Amino acid sequence: MTAMSITTSPVFQRITEILDQKFGIAGEDVKPETVLEDVELDSLALIEVALVLQKQLGVQIRTEDLSGSATIADLYELVNVAVEGS
Repeated sequence: MTAMSITTSPVFQRITEILDQKFGIAGEDVKPETVLEDVELDSLALIEVALVLQKQLGVQIRTEDLSGSATIADLYELVNVAVEGS
């Protein structure tokens, strides 16, 4: 999937909303190539991201699949696969 089609996806839009509302990350900072560490999401914050995604989207994201060096596109892929699998 291209960066353009990722950003227009409802799943990506929902991730953007969650990162903005729950973690204070401005929408313009949420791009597919953005590294999670670059928007101040450390390992503890990534656990919280996984929990919020589970609560709000009903998807299980294993925290060991997330690392600070992952990108928003990587997070999108994990969520998208989980959504499609549910």
